[in-house]
Parts: sequence; C-alpha cells; structure tokens
Amino acid sequence: MKAPRTLGVWLADTHVGYLTHYPDERTAFSVSEEYLDAGPTRPILSLAWTHPDDEAQTRRLLLDPRHKSASIKAPPFFSNLLPEGGMRARIAQQLKVHEDREFLLLEALGHDLPGAVILRPVDAPPPGHRHHATQAGTPPINANTADDGVPQTADPAHLKFSLGGMQLKFSMLRQGERYTLNTGGRLGNYIIKPPSRDFPGLPQVEAAAMATARAVGIDVPETLLLHPDQLEGLSNILGRLPDEPFYAIRRFDRNDASGPSNDSTAPPALKERIHVEDFAQVFSLRTSQKYNRINYDMMAMTLLQYAGGIDDLKEMTRRLVLNVLLGNGDAHIKNWSLIYRTPNKLRLAPAYDLVSTVAWTQHDQTIALNMAGTKRFDAIGLDTFNAFFQRLGLPELVREEMLAEVRDTARRVLDVWGGHYEGNGVPAGLMQRIEAQKSPSFARSAAQTRHKSTWSEQKTHTAGRPG
Repeated sequence: MKAPRTLGVWLADTHVGYLTHYPDERTAFSVSEEYLDAGPTRPILSLAWTHPDDEAQTRRLLLDPRHKSASIKAPPFFSNLLPEGGMRARIAQQLKVHEDREFLLLEALGHDLPGAVILRPVDAPPPGHRHHATQAGTPPINANTADDGVPQTADPAHLKFSLGGMQLKFSMLRQGERYTLNTGGRLGNYIIKPPSRDFPGLPQVEAAAMATARAVGIDVPETLLLHPDQLEGLSNILGRLPDEPFYAIRRFDRNDASGPSNDSTAPPALKERIHVEDFAQVFSLRTSQKYNRINYDMMAMTLLQYAGGIDDLKEMTRRLVLNVLLGNGDAHIKNWSLIYRTPNKLRLAPAYDLVSTVAWTQHDQTIALNMAGTKRFDAIGLDTFNAFFQRLGLPELVREEMLAEVRDTARRVLDVWGGHYEGNGVPAGLMQRIEAQKSPSFARSAAQTRHKSTWSEQKTHTAGRPG
C-alpha cells in the first residue's frame, strides 16, 4: 500500500498545519499544535475557521474536521486556490494527472498560490530559507527552481500561475515596460489575460469597466492594456498571438519584492505575499457552488460583522451599483475577496473581474447572486437597495446615508462610463448592448441629480456638429 503524502501548509513564515493525501484518495487538512497554541495572536488562515474575539470558538473551528477533508479533490479552502477551466486542464495535462486530483496540482503549484499560502514538502526548509546564498542573500536560481528554492517538477512556464477562475490568465513579472513569464524564481506581480476568441473585445471591456470603477471611487488596482510585444514567454503556450491587446492588472496579493511594502504596518514576513481569500473559501464552498448557495446579503453581513463595517459595505454598494448599470452578471462569490494586510485584520479586497458580460450574453439579464430577493437587472432600483439595507438591519439614518451613496455612485457611473469605454477601444456595438440593458427606473432615479448626459445621449447631441 502506498504511504500517505503530506505537504506543510504555511501562511508566509507561519506553519499552520498539514495537508495529507491518503492511499484511499482522501485529502485532509489538520492544524499544527504550534498554530493552535498561538492563541489570538495567530494569523488568520480563513475566516471559515476563525471567530474573531472568541478564542474558544476559534479553537473548536480549527479542530472541527468538517470542511477539512475531501475524497479525490482537496478540501474547499485549498480547492479554491486552483484555477478552473482551460488553465487547470493545461496544468493537469502538463503534470499527466487527472484535473480532479487536486492534491497533485497543489503539490506542483504550492510555491506561488494566491495570497500568502505556501504548500511545500514537510522535509523542506521553511519558506524564505535559502541555501548557498550569493549576492544580497539571493540563492542561485535556474529555470527549474521556485522562488523559495524548491525544485519544480514540470516546465515552469506552464505552472507559473494558480489563481482561481475560468478565464485563461498568467502571473507575470513586470520589469520596466516588459512582462516576463519566466521570472527567474521571483513572484509575479501582474495578472495577464489574453484576448478571447469567444468574446471579442474582452480585454478592452474589462479595462474600461475597471477604469470606470476607479473614476467613481471604487478601490481597484492598476490596470493596463498591453501590446503582445511587451510580453515574454507566452508564445510557447498560446502559439501565434493575435495583434490585439492583453489585459493586465496589478496583483494586490503581492508587494514589490524589490522595494518596500506599500503597507508600512505589514510584518516583514508579509512584505512579499499578502494573504487573501475569496468568499467561496470564507463559506467553505466549491467553485461549482459559486452562484447558488450564497447571496449578497450574506456577504454584506460578513463585512459588517468581521471586516470594515460600514466602510466596507459602502465599497460593496458602489460595486453593486456599477455591476447593475454596466451589466456585470458574473460577480459571483469567487469574484469578491477579503484581504489581510495585517495577520489578524480583514477588509474587503480591491475590486477585480469587473466585466460588462451583457456585451456578449444578451440572453442573460441577471446579476450573479440574489440581492434582497432580486436578480434581474431591470428589476433592481432604489427600492431594491433599500430592501437590501433593511435586511442587514441598518437603522433608518444609516439607510438614508447608504441610499445617498447609491444615487451618487449611479450618477457618476452614468456620467463617465461612455468616455472610459470609448477611451479603451471598446467597439460601439458592444457599448450599445451595454446601454440597452440598463434598468430604466434605476437610471431615471440617478439621472435626477445628473449634470451630464449618457454616452448614447452625447452621441445623439454631437452628431453633425462641426469640429
């Protein structure tokens, strides 16, 4: 009989436990004694296993075997660290394993997982420990060595990236104006998404949606559209690349390893990796459950109870308004995350994957999750948001403050979205589809305080004007 295989689970430099794959194809996670005994000072691995301000309950959650064991696949928290769709298939093919055998995928990808989670052989030195250091404490690195000194078992060009999601994407290192897949062992700091043959104009639409979000006060990382010539190392994977832009977004779970942390309060161990978890991990759900087990009400309650309170709820509200007005039907639980800029404090992470899906899916006119019992874009208005805030138990004065945020955000989205979509090269046909899906009642209520016209109105008014 084969012996169990075990990986050490680390959160930056903190050993939190073990992930063990047994001969019967069961994979189980167990916490280490030192992590359990650390008490309230321990860094949070997952809110699913933590009850802030209640150490006794936290210990019970950490020791509870539920959601920590699975057959063939990995437990949900670890399963959600892996990609979906085509990216997973590519990696599994490279490793010559079935894509459902998630322990083997995690074993290969464990050096560069989302956030601060690191998986490594139990007999390997702790993360950050380097042998035969050369210049400035940096070890000799070759193409088959990860940033932590652990040899990789397959072509690193195919195993560079493990963030979850269906869309093909890669983690690349920005060096000046160029981006490289072969990072020489360093962690990538940008996510790169190639153009899609199934959804023409996707990079432009995502860049435009993110630019609009930034313009209306939503917390978004740096985003860019890149020419294929700026990218090194993708041609061997993708083959001949079309002369279309690639979408790039700065990874908010990484700090610049060559410079100081952008959070001066972060401990040294988190200078390079910043821990994050998506809401599928928070609720111990699998990717197949990302649309139907949780609603926006439940996510909002989590933010109110355990994260940034009203400030995070306002941020969530701004994103919901934008999603409704720009027709983003894919804001499921994996497209919302928590971020731990300090080990014990969580906040709503910056926005990502904001896309006007109605540009290609006119048949689907719904948001991803229920909000106050409603999913259809054309049924969502101020009354929906008011019901949403009532369900959260907000006092009347706070609800009025939140509704003012809704109206203001809606006005600003309607004022600026067209300019950003045109500026990022979104084809006019796609913009017309986005314009056509807007909730009439929601748009009218926001328009009461507007001072500028929508993109479609601007087009009508300026047609035929000289100069």
